[in-house]
Amino acid sequence: MVRYIKYLLPIVLLLVASCSKFTAPERFEGDVYSLAGLLIAGESISLQHPVYITRSAAIETFNPNSIFVDNATVVIKDITPGIAQTQFPLSYAMGMYIDPAANIIQAEHTYKIEIEIPGTPPVIISAQTTVPKQGILVPDYLNNNIPGEGYGFTEEPMNTMKFSDVDRKYPLAINTGDASGTFNFMAEMYCLEDFSTSLEFTTPVFGFTNPDAAMEDSYNAPGESVRRIKFMGSYLSQAQDGVAGNHLVVKDYRQAFVFYGRYRVTLYLADDNYYRYTYMPEGYFHGGVNGGLGYFGSASGGVMYTKIVK
Repeated sequence: MVRYIKYLLPIVLLLVASCSKFTAPERFEGDVYSLAGLLIAGESISLQHPVYITRSAAIETFNPNSIFVDNATVVIKDITPGIAQTQFPLSYAMGMYIDPAANIIQAEHTYKIEIEIPGTPPVIISAQTTVPKQGILVPDYLNNNIPGEGYGFTEEPMNTMKFSDVDRKYPLAINTGDASGTFNFMAEMYCLEDFSTSLEFTTPVFGFTNPDAAMEDSYNAPGESVRRIKFMGSYLSQAQDGVAGNHLVVKDYRQAFVFYGRYRVTLYLADDNYYRYTYMPEGYFHGGVNGGLGYFGSASGGVMYTKIVK
């Protein structure tokens, strides 16, 4: 059974920390800092995949302009055993930290982040993550071999897929090569269609087949919404009959497509830091961060596209 979850945004994490300062002062004395970063194999730390560093604020003095820490010294170190260690600094830009040199994150490498925030004494935050093995997306796992149907790796032209065929003909699949066992799997189904009351639900909601105009704000809201459905779970990758390598396969997921239309589908294997942050109670204590709250995790995978039709 696919389990659906809500992913906390950095600002939500800080609001939790802010409230906790007053409900649990023995744990939160003074400013509380949070780290949110997910490294993606094959990508750089960019505006699409940034690192956030934020501070808490009392509700009565809350000012969104003071949440984001803009004066930290942030360094990423590749500390993978058996290779020469390297490092690179991150720079602040538009509320986040990015790598101006666009160093590419490597699968199966171990990265450490070191943060120093000026003060007396300075605040020191650190964390490390080992990027999962590079998962290879398999768009047509059952070898239907129907031109123009199913998943594809290009947005233009885009393949089509009948909603009734999603689970039956096109399970989600990631090839993990010679690595078998349990992996932390996460997926995101993002509808590429602009909001319109002409959009149609794949499954009628209380008898309604189209969204009301009042849904527009929630449709376009950041984070998880009816437009952006995310799920995560622990899944087994194993040898499958007649297929080389080991495969993680998810067959029951079509409810993640809320509307008919064009979709971007992102599939990742995630590290334990991000998985624990997502599922454990008070997960912001369990995301691998020392000296603060939040998470510093990593993932590997890729993106596919399809248009869901009747």
